[in-house]
Amino acid sequence: MEAEQPFRLERRGFDHIPEAERTMTLRETAYFWVGTNANLFFVSVGVIALGLGLSVWEALGSVLAGTLLFAVVALASIAGVRAGLPTMTFTRAVFGPRGNLPHAALAWLTSVAFEAINCIFGVYALLALLEWLGWGAGGALERVAATEVVLGVSASVAVYGHATMVYLQRLFALALMAVLVLVLVFSVGGVEWSAPRSEDLTAWETVAAMLAAGAVIAAGPISYLYNAPDWVRYLPSRTGGRAIFWTVFASGGGVALFLSVLGVLLASRGDMSDPIAGVEPFVPGWLYVLFILSAVGGSVANNVATYYSSGLCLQALGLPLARYRATALDVAVSTAMVFYILFVRDFTTVLQDFAALLVVWLAPFGAVWLTHGLLHRWRYRPQDIHDTSRAGALYGHGGIDVRAWVALLAGVAVCALTINAPSFHGPVSNALGGADLTWTLGPLTAAATYWALQMRRSSRARATAAARPSASSLR
Repeated sequence: MEAEQPFRLERRGFDHIPEAERTMTLRETAYFWVGTNANLFFVSVGVIALGLGLSVWEALGSVLAGTLLFAVVALASIAGVRAGLPTMTFTRAVFGPRGNLPHAALAWLTSVAFEAINCIFGVYALLALLEWLGWGAGGALERVAATEVVLGVSASVAVYGHATMVYLQRLFALALMAVLVLVLVFSVGGVEWSAPRSEDLTAWETVAAMLAAGAVIAAGPISYLYNAPDWVRYLPSRTGGRAIFWTVFASGGGVALFLSVLGVLLASRGDMSDPIAGVEPFVPGWLYVLFILSAVGGSVANNVATYYSSGLCLQALGLPLARYRATALDVAVSTAMVFYILFVRDFTTVLQDFAALLVVWLAPFGAVWLTHGLLHRWRYRPQDIHDTSRAGALYGHGGIDVRAWVALLAGVAVCALTINAPSFHGPVSNALGGADLTWTLGPLTAAATYWALQMRRSSRARATAAARPSASSLR
């Protein structure tokens, strides 16, 4: 019956998960993260990393550095368990009820964009299957039909909610990883481990390229900072923080690292601009078919989770849409994005641009609300978060927490100065030979600024309290 519930449930408190309904286990959490990440996104960013002129070992070093940011995702997941609320709801405590609305809107757009990107992988897979069967592929009609199949299946599963999503992710996790491990086994033998980097790169340009590659990889974990807590908030609230951290870090980060490494190794052997067809020369025919099917399954698996979070973003915006209507809206917008990529733009360029621009907003945003959570020991009062009136405890100045926004904009400014993407280059990045520091300096700047402003506020509060005459001194 969950499919009939409207998304706008916060006035009755239904977006806060009661303790009695928190039946998710850590094992289910691990399966979920494996199933969610077992798709070709991380394979593709691994391909991009090697394509920046690095050697295999240099690209692998960048992959390791970038995927270590899953530690931040693991830390963020603790907030969802403690709050029992969606990310775009409990972050009102950080940015204010009105100040958080732009983030909810951006989160929804990000979700839809990821739905489109995940769909592209599935479309490529279906087209490759048609070609392998000898039915021909690549025409406009086939592309449109493949798009509707992938998005239609994803949406059909997504409308049934969290329990269905978690159950299916367990099946996806086991099947997809088995196939992808076999792809690695059959393809790793031909890797040129000693392949040198581009001769045109100086030592500093190599460092800059590694930082740019790290930024592309880091966009993966950073992209979860608006929805990772949504998926684990069904864990019991007393689940240990360390257990949550290591479960998410090992399952989510481990799979992402494996797939990114796979992307680097495959790209070292041949052209991987098409992430499906590029694998065919390296594996036997039967495994290639399984790989195609796993690519479709991975596309659907990740989209199901993304549809779930996008609905929660619409809820945070206050749109009174039933689940199926919200999903239909997502499908319409993501379909338009898919057609734009398939018929107008190069997919690899779009993916790299999207990953880079995503970090500009999400890295500082995540840094601010994570700093707030650590300072307040992940304590959230649902009644305060749902009170969006002027009398609410979190209303602030016009419904906006100015300190959080100052910190966010400071981080965004640093990201804009240090970004290096195909279509966008920051002046600092240009001066440093193309180094991309968005994934390091941006969030650190936002976190440090917010911490400093909060400490200043606390110092003023203590000074004000100390200046007040005590009751005994007034006698």
